[in-house]
Amino acid sequence: MWYKKWFSDRLYLDLYSHRNTEEAGHMIDLIQRNIDIRTGSKVLDVACGAGRHSLQLAKRGFHVTGFDLSEFLISEAKRSQREAKENNLKMNFLIKDMRKFNFRNSFDLAVNIFTSFGYFDNDEENFRVIKNVSSSLKKGGYFVFDFINSEFIKNNIVSRSKNKFGGITVIQKRRIENGFILKDIEVFKGGKVRHFNEILKLYGKKELVKCFEKFNFDVKTLFGDYYGNKFSEKNSKRIIIIAQKI
Repeated sequence: MWYKKWFSDRLYLDLYSHRNTEEAGHMIDLIQRNIDIRTGSKVLDVACGAGRHSLQLAKRGFHVTGFDLSEFLISEAKRSQREAKENNLKMNFLIKDMRKFNFRNSFDLAVNIFTSFGYFDNDEENFRVIKNVSSSLKKGGYFVFDFINSEFIKNNIVSRSKNKFGGITVIQKRRIENGFILKDIEVFKGGKVRHFNEILKLYGKKELVKCFEKFNFDVKTLFGDYYGNKFSEKNSKRIIIIAQKI
């Protein structure tokens, strides 16, 4: 399982360090501008990683439950909670597989942010995540889903990139095969090389909307970025879906 190895290594956080608190703030701003949700509402952060979105939500007065399969990332989320300047933030972090959860109509809002989807080999397992979110939301609750725009990726894939930071060189090679985007990651440090992978199943707008509707969601809005620009299949790097459970 590529994600167990990659998401348990600190390099993952280093490589995506530009995905920071400021960016997380923009995403939560977008949610609050487009969903009428009261302070104190219960929010579920699915595949929460190191908890940067959970922390932003909690700072704004929401009661947040975040979960992830990675013990390392959950430990980082708990550390951020301890180190937060604000006292008594309502946050709870769990280690859980996103294919295996059901909080039984408990939450007002669920979020799945920063391409935390499409990790599994088949549609049944991937779409089970959306089914589980539906089961965990109250009727009328909202789901905010943030994924890469497959059409943009197909037409603009960067086959090779090289980054340097902190004495480390990272080379990433990308390709698309059989509906998956595959990324080979080579990390060079101190004369040694380490190898990691990322593998994501690509889903387009029509497939995602159809799946949302299958699991009792009404898709309300589509955005193409965290600033609220309109979604364009040709030009948007991301697809952000705001849907309501019916």
